[in-house]
Amino acid sequence: MNDPILAAQRLPRLAQRAMRDAILRAVLAGHITPRAVVDPALLTFESAVERLGGVRAPLLFAERDRIARELRAFVDGRLAARLRAVGKRGVAAAGRAAAPFDLLVRNRRGRICAIVFRRLPRDGRRLAMLQRVRAAVRTTTRTPVDGVLVYDFARGRALLLDQSGAQRVDRYLRAC
Repeated sequence: MNDPILAAQRLPRLAQRAMRDAILRAVLAGHITPRAVVDPALLTFESAVERLGGVRAPLLFAERDRIARELRAFVDGRLAARLRAVGKRGVAAAGRAAAPFDLLVRNRRGRICAIVFRRLPRDGRRLAMLQRVRAAVRTTTRTPVDGVLVYDFARGRALLLDQSGAQRVDRYLRAC
């Protein structure tokens, strides 16, 4: 049996992994709906927590509610609408094939855009995380990437990474 405090610290990471996997499966299946995204994410999260053991019920239920809320915000957002429009044909790679990114999609002009799904922290660690994504763009040689979108689960926004930093991308979502 694990220490409950250590087990509780792993919950956000397990939740993020379950949410990313559910979104990738929904994109590859071509069905980005609340039921196709939220339900598999919750099942994956609960099975991972079962293996972890020692998590208190209130913490588990709070994280489940957060997963459902953040995924519903994603499904109702502009990035999900754009991914629906791109369809299965526009997906160049997903999951491990798209590493170090989560998803590689082709835009209307045939250019590759990388998408990263993360729960960005609100403190100084956020900058470090965005710098790691930017460094991954520079070091990737397998597939040249023309743009990177970082979807922040916590805020429900997509950020466009470019040379000057991260910008909200609501107006520019069609670019990638």
